[in-house]
Amino acid sequence: MRLLVGGLVITAALVSYATLGHPTPAVESLLWHIYTIVQTLFFGGIYALAFQQQRQRQLVQLVLLCFLAFALLDWAWLEQGTSMHAYTHSVQSLLLIGLSGLYLRQLAQQMPVLHLENHSLFLVSSGIVMYFSGTILLYVFAGHFISASDAMGAHAVSLLMSVVNLVQLGLFTLAFYHASQPSLLSSARTHE
Repeated sequence: MRLLVGGLVITAALVSYATLGHPTPAVESLLWHIYTIVQTLFFGGIYALAFQQQRQRQLVQLVLLCFLAFALLDWAWLEQGTSMHAYTHSVQSLLLIGLSGLYLRQLAQQMPVLHLENHSLFLVSSGIVMYFSGTILLYVFAGHFISASDAMGAHAVSLLMSVVNLVQLGLFTLAFYHASQPSLLSSARTHE
């Protein structure tokens, strides 16, 4: 859970500066791209630690390195100069949904926890799946359907993303709550 807290603090700082710091459009675009990379590496790192087999952990690390290389390629060449890096967001969404699915599969095969609603990483994984499956199409198509002058369309997309993000953060809050409960903490630690 400490890794998740660290990731959330760093990404919150990036988002705060990107939205409240009044950076130039180029710097704002760079900050959002860095945010996507950092978010992916933190969530991926959590799954690398959660998988029990060394081969799975190494595969996650390799996939994260490939994602980092792709994100840098996207920033420097593929979508250079665009404000929304749809390719990186799409790959991020597919990667994190896939890692969440693999973790949930591992959890289902072992069923070490009888009450999944108390299992912190199950709640985090559920939030990740809901958020990234809910926003992948927004990332991909928002730039194509909403023109720069369409303030109402941009507001609608922003509102949809905020609602899905609220669900994700609500599940993260439940995960932190359950991780802090003494009676649940000992049983959850033996199974994570």
